[in-house]
Amino acid sequence: MKLVFRVRYHTVPSQSLWLQYSLGGDTGPRFEQIIPMRWRDRREWETEVEIVASGAFRLEYHYQLRQENNGVVLDEWKAPRVASVDPDREEALVFLDTWCSAGTVDYAFESSAFLAVLPERGPFQERPSVPGANHLFQLRMTAVPANHAPCVLGSVSELGDWDWNRAVTLREVEANVWQAHVYLPPDWHIEYKYGIRDLESDQVVGFETGENRRLDAAREVAESQQVRIGDEGFGRSESGLFRGTGVALPVFSLRSAEGLGVGEFADLKAFGDWANTVGMKLIQILPVNDTSARHDWTDSYPYSAISTFALHPLYLRIDDLDHDMPPEFSDEVRATREHLNVLGQVDYEGVMTAKRKFLKEIFEAHRPRILKDPAFLAFVADNRGWLVPYAAFCVKRDHFHTPDFERWAGWAKFDPDRVESMMQADHAEWPGMAYHLWVQFELDRQFTDAVGHLHHLGLALKGDLPIGIDRHSVDAWSAPHLFKMKSQAGAPPDAFAVKGQNWTFPTYDWEAMERENFKWWRSRFSHLSRYFDAYRIDHILGFFRIWQVPLAHVEGIMGFFDPAVPIEVSEFAERGIDFSHERFCVPYIREHFLRERFGDATDEVKALYLEDQGDDRWKLREVVSNQRKIMEQLGGPSSAATSNRDVMREGLLDCASEVLFFEVDGSERTLYHPRGWMQTTKSYQELDDETRGRVEELYIDYFYRRQEAFWQARGYEKLPAMRAASPMLLCGEDLGMVPACVPGVLRELGILSLEIQRMPKEPGAEFFNPAHAPYMSVVSTSTHDMSPLRAWWREDQRVTARFAWQMFGIAFPPADLTAEVAIRIIDQHLRSPAMWAVLPLQDLLAIDEALRFPVPEAERINVPAIIPFNWRYRMHLDLSRLSEAEHFNARLAELVRDAGR
Repeated sequence: MKLVFRVRYHTVPSQSLWLQYSLGGDTGPRFEQIIPMRWRDRREWETEVEIVASGAFRLEYHYQLRQENNGVVLDEWKAPRVASVDPDREEALVFLDTWCSAGTVDYAFESSAFLAVLPERGPFQERPSVPGANHLFQLRMTAVPANHAPCVLGSVSELGDWDWNRAVTLREVEANVWQAHVYLPPDWHIEYKYGIRDLESDQVVGFETGENRRLDAAREVAESQQVRIGDEGFGRSESGLFRGTGVALPVFSLRSAEGLGVGEFADLKAFGDWANTVGMKLIQILPVNDTSARHDWTDSYPYSAISTFALHPLYLRIDDLDHDMPPEFSDEVRATREHLNVLGQVDYEGVMTAKRKFLKEIFEAHRPRILKDPAFLAFVADNRGWLVPYAAFCVKRDHFHTPDFERWAGWAKFDPDRVESMMQADHAEWPGMAYHLWVQFELDRQFTDAVGHLHHLGLALKGDLPIGIDRHSVDAWSAPHLFKMKSQAGAPPDAFAVKGQNWTFPTYDWEAMERENFKWWRSRFSHLSRYFDAYRIDHILGFFRIWQVPLAHVEGIMGFFDPAVPIEVSEFAERGIDFSHERFCVPYIREHFLRERFGDATDEVKALYLEDQGDDRWKLREVVSNQRKIMEQLGGPSSAATSNRDVMREGLLDCASEVLFFEVDGSERTLYHPRGWMQTTKSYQELDDETRGRVEELYIDYFYRRQEAFWQARGYEKLPAMRAASPMLLCGEDLGMVPACVPGVLRELGILSLEIQRMPKEPGAEFFNPAHAPYMSVVSTSTHDMSPLRAWWREDQRVTARFAWQMFGIAFPPADLTAEVAIRIIDQHLRSPAMWAVLPLQDLLAIDEALRFPVPEAERINVPAIIPFNWRYRMHLDLSRLSEAEHFNARLAELVRDAGR
């Protein structure tokens, strides 16, 4: 029997397609092979397989893309395809398939983000059977309207001869899979399209857009061939696609009379009620994992979790715990609430101190009952893998008064057996373990209850996946082999952080993770899907390459990309650069700019921290030979507005960064990475014109050319596993220095991009017009790392004037953002073709001058250039007042409705 496989896929040079298939019976596959396909024309690849067999068997197969230039191997989405084959009934079987891309819109609609939005499918029909039929059309299509079905119409009479009234209707045989059997002559050359039929009126209401699909004659196979056509991606008109609106706000920023000085999971219910009344379909929040490392305000940073699984006790509502307490306890809770709730911002330390006290009192009063609760025991059993190490970490953190497990004496190295022994009832530390297990149980119960309420309203919940973990976390303690503990993750310098960012997280050892088939990541995504329907992957560029800062330094500007193709020392000579390690890689410190850098402290700096090398040159003394030593010597910023120590520290940090290239460790001066934004250094500026131009060319080649194929391969190594790990809709935060390969990878994998008006991705553009956003994207006015609209409007009147003119033709914009202009900005985003418009609550409130907060700058959540930053932003009005704001709510609902969202 001959099996012929053809797949429609437009390849480019260096790409090839392969077929992976297996044959077997009911007991499973018994033969497997991967074979190359041959290029048939610009749209198709094909191959043939001869099978010697009798009796029906199961065929599993899928197509695979390979790229010679970078080693990418990409399996198509939803692999494998499955077919039943019977050689006794068919002499030949032809499979005409369309490459199955995770980026097809239909697969986005199959994510859990749309379970509450789209109607449930079913009941399904029996698979169609037409005597004498030799072609099976199968289309995968999601979001088909109720009482409608896809149909197929083509250029031959058997497919209606382009007569809408004669189109062949498909049946839904399983969720989102539609089929029809027809007879077509063997010497066919047919063009066809899919359409939509209204089953109640029996009328075809429209057809897909784009070029006609095509079936070509297959004369090399017998007339008794059976042809199975597997089509993907109904050509939907963008005007008819789902477009939803969401609101973004951290949970901690919610304000209610019931909260204890901070937003809590229970507040999501009231927030969801409000969102539903104004036409929202999604709520987006910041990370909610436990960040309790030091028990001080620095733990307010939500992107530095001590566990990628555990939830933060910050969000637990004390009053909703089902345990009776004496009247004096309730009185204390009430008094504490009254004290904390009147504060304009979150008092993180005050809230956490109170909640820890109340939770421990409840636990101690009801411990016997809690530990026998079947629901509690089931939760512990179901989550034991992450929950027990987390509880042990918390116990040891508090016992040793530090999260730094390297200082835990005999517990520095994670021992699973010793940790497991802490779960024994007679172990001295069992009560502490049990307490942390119980807190997580209650957090899970309250969070899932809130999520259930949102789903009942038809709202999806979108979470946020931090790119890193805290260096002192249970993940780093229990699985150190998965992380590069001698490195720090960060971001390169940009307009928002001119010295880059150092997040201090260890970077990932991707090779170790891949050897374990990304088990850690897959478990993480799977667990998050318990709560979330969609996810924002923070700094998704880190899955292609991460900005890595050596431990010897503290500023992000001292980092470089990892992995990356470094510069070989021979390249300098090839480009006519007279390379000197001393001149290019050692801090460039000259007499003539010391006073500019240190002012009145120059002589003191020379005496204490610099060595005179003669000939106008200076060198950092060993005691300050790197940035970390500088910080150890001079400490952090002082409380004074400006002090000599601050001037010296900042100046010395700048001196340490006066380099053009970093030597790759262990390369013995043969491999180098260029320093980011080297053009701002004195070292670069004082090169001669010719050398400076050649160094600039090398810099551009490194950052914008040579890495693209290499980074594309790294993205394809990791992200498909993340995409397949859960049913969530994935959204990438792809802002900043975006490699050219990133958009294509995200499109292929169906990961939505993020489009921010003030951070355009087009070179040379100052602003982005939401009208130009791709459908598979999220548009927003700002992010938690940026100034809200009204604060940004005040920052630079020249910039806002250009914005007002370019976007709306406003020649003389007001000094403060008016409600009228804010409405135009919001409306512009709502009318975008993007799948989602997710807007910060602060920016939505800008449309109502009577309701919004008087001080725009106080609405900012984070300033990335300040590390650590105190994350304290809180709504100025509580949720009940927001729900009662009739004018604002009516105006917002009208904007959403009129935009067709």
